[in-house]
Amino acid sequence: MKKNEKIILQCADCGHKHKKTIKWLENASHLECDDCDTELDVEEIMDDIEADPSQPVYKAYPR
Repeated sequence: MKKNEKIILQCADCGHKHKKTIKWLENASHLECDDCDTELDVEEIMDDIEADPSQPVYKAYPR
């Protein structure tokens, strides 16, 4: 995947979707959901992307 390619992260708590780039994910350790203010762990998503890069949406779980 290209570093500037956007992927969709979905909050596991409320279902809100966030568009982020691979480059952003590599530099971030968490994401705060805009809707429910839950702090989401995005570090494990990189492993999910490497395992299955064709998924349209990746779930982000609370820290």
